[in-house]
Amino acid sequence: MILGILTAVLTVAVTAQTDVTGDWNLTFNLDTGTTAATMTVEQDGEKFMGTFTSDQGTFEFEGKISGNKVEWMLEVDGGGGAIEVSITGTVDGDEMTGTVDLGGYGGGDWTATRTP
Repeated sequence: MILGILTAVLTVAVTAQTDVTGDWNLTFNLDTGTTAATMTVEQDGEKFMGTFTSDQGTFEFEGKISGNKVEWMLEVDGGGGAIEVSITGTVDGDEMTGTVDLGGYGGGDWTATRTP
């Protein structure tokens, strides 16, 4: 019986979904310099969506989360066409860290902090 209870508790712990809902302040350390951004996130299970605002404008996005791993894409105007920005990272409570790929135009890393 104790083994059954322990198995049930561990199963719930493993399947618990990380919550990324809320407002976040982001800093991107790119090949071209440092850029600040904000985002507001809503979450539905493994899917999250929201708005992302930087000096490039405001963009809507959708992403996915699996455990504590996040990934999403943005499409920004590169001055001569659209650039697909791929963002991946890891969530640790009210902080996220990861990498960004600017679709052949460089990349870098990023950090984010959830605002209270």
